[in-house]
Amino acid sequence: DYMRQLYEQVFVDKEELRFYSECEISGKKIYSIRVPLLCRNKHLLSSLKRGSIGGLRQIVYNHSFAKATQDLARYLNQCRCCGKWVCDEVYEPEKMECKICAAEIYKNREGGN
Repeated sequence: DYMRQLYEQVFVDKEELRFYSECEISGKKIYSIRVPLLCRNKHLLSSLKRGSIGGLRQIVYNHSFAKATQDLARYLNQCRCCGKWVCDEVYEPEKMECKICAAEIYKNREGGN
């Protein structure tokens, strides 16, 4: 499932206290919503990500994490060839591929190496 792959690539910036993901080619960070106020304890963030806190904090975090993942999916594109999540700058929308795969496929069609 493609959203599951993106879900695994959503992180929390502990300085900004915002959810983000990175383009797998350019490394560009794409930011989403802020971590909810109830969950802004920097020492608990890794436990919340693992799902080991429980209670209201965990419920709020899980809901926000899911919302951030859906939000980030609007700004990242999944290459149909390699499966990487990439930003618009390195994506060929007409081919639905990242620029690396698009160039490789073109090169292979032309008979080059």
